[in-house]
Amino acid sequence: MPLFTPLQVEKLSDLAKRGRIASLYVFVGPYSLINEAAKKIYEVLLAQGSILEVYDLRTPEGKRDFFQTRGYQEGLFGIKKVYLIYGAEEIKEEKAEEIKQKIERHEKPPFSFFLLSESLSEEHPLYKLAKDVGAVIPFPQRKKEDLLEIELTLTLKEKNCHMGKEVASLFLSLVGEDYHHFRNELEKLLLYVGFGREITEEEVLKVISPLPSATLFLLGDTLLQQGTGKALSLIQNLLDAKIDSLSILLYLYRYFKKMEIFQEFLKFHQELATENYYSVFVKKWQEIKQNPAFQIPQILAESHPYSLFSMKKNLKKVKSFFGIFKALFQGAVSLRKDFRKEEEVFPQVLLEIEKNLFFGN
Repeated sequence: MPLFTPLQVEKLSDLAKRGRIASLYVFVGPYSLINEAAKKIYEVLLAQGSILEVYDLRTPEGKRDFFQTRGYQEGLFGIKKVYLIYGAEEIKEEKAEEIKQKIERHEKPPFSFFLLSESLSEEHPLYKLAKDVGAVIPFPQRKKEDLLEIELTLTLKEKNCHMGKEVASLFLSLVGEDYHHFRNELEKLLLYVGFGREITEEEVLKVISPLPSATLFLLGDTLLQQGTGKALSLIQNLLDAKIDSLSILLYLYRYFKKMEIFQEFLKFHQELATENYYSVFVKKWQEIKQNPAFQIPQILAESHPYSLFSMKKNLKKVKSFFGIFKALFQGAVSLRKDFRKEEEVFPQVLLEIEKNLFFGN
């Protein structure tokens, strides 16, 4: 078993169920991902009666206990042992050689090692050994949103479900970068749609509970795509969730300010302005970001590509950014200085914004 991609974890799990179990598995990457990947395999062994021993070499106690271990033998009555080791980069050459000898001494070792590390070198003797007689599963060191996309793909494949590129990007933009929120919302969505389904944009919007920042992202798109009625309903939800009214106005300002900056940016990048397919848009956007010759405004560089693609489609609906900013400023004055009620201010603000938009196009 040589190198495996994260997408092949399910294959390794299936092989374990059929008795093809490696003596050494090495997982390299962010712990939030490699821990889940390793679990999918070693839980198969535990279900078959194996005993789990866990050592965390990132702690002094874990190091002490692990380096005192010498046996690596099966449990009583021939029960296989699974050694789950965090912080595998802490295993020095002498200890690595001891493990190597124990593995090589058995044609079918009565134990399996699961080594987890964020930074284990390819030159580490156990990394090399796993490439020869075990399995190495490296997760790429990418931005968190890319790693969550890998996790999303893995989980969907496991459930025989599918999301189109745009739907997946919408989902990721709504759940944000918090891993636990991502997992909770994904599990909720999969429970809702069931096994073996194509997941739609409507289902994502119906089921997912976005983070407050993502809900605010939806507000701008909702206003431009569905009108003031839907936007007012969303604003009321935000107010009910104790989101400060001035924060809502500030978000709308930032949304339209980013749109104005993006409009200017697109004048110099017609390849983005004219692209109507999201998958191609993302590819071109990444090429621009990776090109040191291009200066990208920070507010755009930090944006999820889906939000930019959606914003690009909304640009044609704006008649005047100046009129929109004026309406938002007046709304803030009404709330802060005139102490007017929120239920009076927001309908008036959206009505004024609507005067500066094209609808029905």
